[in-house]
Amino acid sequence: MRILVLAALSVLLMSSPPETPRRSDSLLRVRIMELYQAGDREGVLEASRDLVRYHQEQGNEKEMFNAYATLLEHLQAAGRFDEAMTVLGEMSSRAQGSPLGTAVTEFCFGQYYLGNRQPQEALPHYRRAFRQLQELGETGRAIRAGFNLQAVAMNLNVPEEGLAINDSTRLLLERSEQDSGRPQLSNRFKQSRYRFVLMQRLGRMEEAAALKDTLLRYHALIDDRSQDELVLTAVAQYEQAVGNKRAAYACLDTLIRRNLRIPNYLKAARFRQALADFQADNGDLALAVDNYRKYAAESDSAQVHRTNEQLNALTKQFRLEELSRQNKAARQRSAALSVLASLLLVLVIGCLLYARMLHRKNRALFQASMEVIHTEEEAEHALVESPALSAEEKLYAGLLSLMEQEQLFREPELSREQLSQRLGTNRTYLADAVKACTGRTLGDFINHHRLRWAAETLVSAPHLSVTAVGEEAGFSSRATFYRLFQQQYGMSPAAYRAASHG
Repeated sequence: MRILVLAALSVLLMSSPPETPRRSDSLLRVRIMELYQAGDREGVLEASRDLVRYHQEQGNEKEMFNAYATLLEHLQAAGRFDEAMTVLGEMSSRAQGSPLGTAVTEFCFGQYYLGNRQPQEALPHYRRAFRQLQELGETGRAIRAGFNLQAVAMNLNVPEEGLAINDSTRLLLERSEQDSGRPQLSNRFKQSRYRFVLMQRLGRMEEAAALKDTLLRYHALIDDRSQDELVLTAVAQYEQAVGNKRAAYACLDTLIRRNLRIPNYLKAARFRQALADFQADNGDLALAVDNYRKYAAESDSAQVHRTNEQLNALTKQFRLEELSRQNKAARQRSAALSVLASLLLVLVIGCLLYARMLHRKNRALFQASMEVIHTEEEAEHALVESPALSAEEKLYAGLLSLMEQEQLFREPELSREQLSQRLGTNRTYLADAVKACTGRTLGDFINHHRLRWAAETLVSAPHLSVTAVGEEAGFSSRATFYRLFQQQYGMSPAAYRAASHG
């Protein structure tokens, strides 16, 4: 239905007689939207320039500056910051003596700097725009400036200023709702989201707790899935701050799974890293190591995906050039060789960057694994030396002592029966004790100690081959050793040894 409406409006734009200024403005904006949905970036920019020229001819000051704002938005989206700065200069010239033009231009300067990742430069422009737009009664744009000003304040870590702006924006929003006679759910949602995050930044967790349900209610009412990431991230940070680590993990896990389904490996990796950081802060080291390993894999996938996109774009460009030069064989061969050289250069650079990134990833995993090994060994020593233990813990402590003193795990044919006989118990009690104390089966427990010994020996005994280390650790199968080592430490034994050298 929307496509039919857009098509009808397009026909009207091309065939109807001259319209009123407001109707022509609407049709031009529909045209911009059509071109945007079609992915015609150049068409969008040209149509936006037409909108500016139209309102310049009409002499409608407010609509002209709104059209400038639309053009700037699309120029920044296209990454054309030099052209955007030129347009801002033109706006500044036209805004001389115009309070409204000055206010809108200040707002657009803020947008330019914020889009160019310069929040410090954006801050004074948004401040002036927020004040001037309120004085002019431009409530809608003032509210938008207020929201952006809050975002900048959080980015610059001045939450007190952000909260003051949030209070002012709330009053503007209430006034706007009274004037229009209807609630503005989208703005209410933004207002509550910013306030929720600001209260967290200020450490006012009780007030943040009271806002959480309000935020979730408005989020459900606007039913905008594009806001899910902002909401779940804010809630995850809150739950982590107040000690509800499972709730925080669940929020981030939802975002990870959603982005893996799309798939968007870059975002999945970003949320995976946040989850691993939370788990490390909470002392859940085994979970953190596992998620750091997955983060590395997802980062690799994102890199491969981006590289494939770049190669596909280059290949498409090459084919277009090849088709356009069919009748010029000599130039065609030259172009083909040039593109091929570029592709080879991209491939070589990509391989070098990937190797460097892989080494950094493996180094981080190696350091994290060594910390986990050290933590596990300290915990095991503490348990063995503890005077007050349950029956299961005593049996498990005896097993740990046996493993440490005699390293029985290094025997490839080690069985439950042998261990239980050495400890004066039966294999069922022994297996139950290991399960209760570690969550692992007895077989997994033995393999865990073999892998831990192998990891330490790979570092301490460089003269031993990787295969010899696996055999000395108690693995009768080289393939099993490599597979289990990869699962536990996120890399092959050879890569682990290489990562230990920095």
